[in-house]
Amino acid sequence: MSNSSKRMANPQDMEYLAKLFDGRGQLRDKLDEAFTRASRLGVTDRLAVLKPMRNWADDTAVDLRRRAAILRADKGDPKAAALYAGFTPEELKGAHLPPDAMLIANASVANGDKFDTKWLERQKGETLSDWIQRIKGDAVAKVTDDKNLGEVVGDYIDLTAMVSTVPGAFKMTAVGTTQLISYFKSLKTPGQVKFLKAPGTTLAQLLKGQATSRFIPARIKALAATIGARTPAPILDVLTGKDSLAAFSGRQWAWEANLLKVGKNAGAVSRATGASRLGAFASGAGTAMRTAGWWRAAGVGGSAVSTVIGAVDLVQEGNPVEAFKRDKAGYVAKASGVAFNASMTMAMVAPTPLTIGAAVVTGAVYGVATIVDNWETVKKFPGKVADAGAWAGKKISEGAGKLADGAKALGSALNPFD
Repeated sequence: MSNSSKRMANPQDMEYLAKLFDGRGQLRDKLDEAFTRASRLGVTDRLAVLKPMRNWADDTAVDLRRRAAILRADKGDPKAAALYAGFTPEELKGAHLPPDAMLIANASVANGDKFDTKWLERQKGETLSDWIQRIKGDAVAKVTDDKNLGEVVGDYIDLTAMVSTVPGAFKMTAVGTTQLISYFKSLKTPGQVKFLKAPGTTLAQLLKGQATSRFIPARIKALAATIGARTPAPILDVLTGKDSLAAFSGRQWAWEANLLKVGKNAGAVSRATGASRLGAFASGAGTAMRTAGWWRAAGVGGSAVSTVIGAVDLVQEGNPVEAFKRDKAGYVAKASGVAFNASMTMAMVAPTPLTIGAAVVTGAVYGVATIVDNWETVKKFPGKVADAGAWAGKKISEGAGKLADGAKALGSALNPFD
């Protein structure tokens, strides 16, 4: 099919045709089923002539989708390059595609007869987030025609992500461990039990003058307490949680409350007063939200979203055994990241020795695995930056030389005696 004939086709028709090849229950599945039955009957050799059709069906489906993606890129579809790479529309739902990198990627797809599009193709086991991160650096390399500069950008993105997440994981590990030690020591003293606080509620403690951490300077504690005292109580309760409602879980302060217990007990009280099941559920959920406060609820929501996104990434990796063999440290970092976010979510909802302990363990594993996964990048990054600087200096020098030549030419043109 020539480039011009591609422009006359309908991308939806081509994608539908591709589904007939590799869609569920279609040609590829039927061929697999036929070979499975033949194997059970011991007559696989009779189907030998059909064996090439399995790869042909896969390759044809991929080719049709790429042709459809070229048409979409030609019409300005922002998802065209991702579809060309091999991602499904389902995988792209709700995905944030960076416009700067996608502009270059889509331009490459739309002009595939002029530009090499090999760099866009999805690599084995590559997830959507991995692909987006990779093409950001590759796009720079294409624009500048300097592979090293593209790698610098890609490495910078990797290291920025590491710096923004690893310290938080180690902080949770350290703070959580301290909390657990203090908690178990207090169990030996009747009546002096120190309850665990939900992660991310230190600010609430500071504003209410209840911060006990030795790592926070006294003047900061005093300043925060002063600000909290001057903040109207209703606003402070909305932000930090309403302490009086913590009694539903047998606690004094909102940051100690188990939100599941608060919701369950508040719902039971509402039900006992004649409310319907739906009304009791709404009452329990509302009481739990007011106990959490805006900051804690936002933390729970953000951590839950991160858990879902990480889980989707893991699923896109494919078979866990094969994914681990491809990139041991990388896969452990991703899996432990999902576990850490999940345990953090539970610890923020219900701060118990079990949930805090899980967050401590998964945080330590996630932090170490992420550093190991990026260690080679950390070591090579300074050298790559130096090379990129030399490249930039060369380009600036070339530009200055051209500017000087242009100035001379202009001066000569304006000088009537020259």
